[in-house]
Amino acid sequence: MNYTDRKILLKAEVKNIIRVRSDSAFQDMINAGEFPKGFRIGLRRVGWFADEVNTWIDERVKEARGEAL
Repeated sequence: MNYTDRKILLKAEVKNIIRVRSDSAFQDMINAGEFPKGFRIGLRRVGWFADEVNTWIDERVKEARGEAL
């Protein structure tokens, strides 16, 4: 899959999907390596690929249920 074919989510969209309200809590997750780092898509914008966010969620669900990754 080409990068241009992948959907890019902005920070507000990602925070909404993973149900995190504060910017500092979200940044703490990234800094601790608990959430993938985004990539710069503008001077003041960072994006994440939607499929990578969904994979991260899937991994958390499997981890919580004791399933093999």
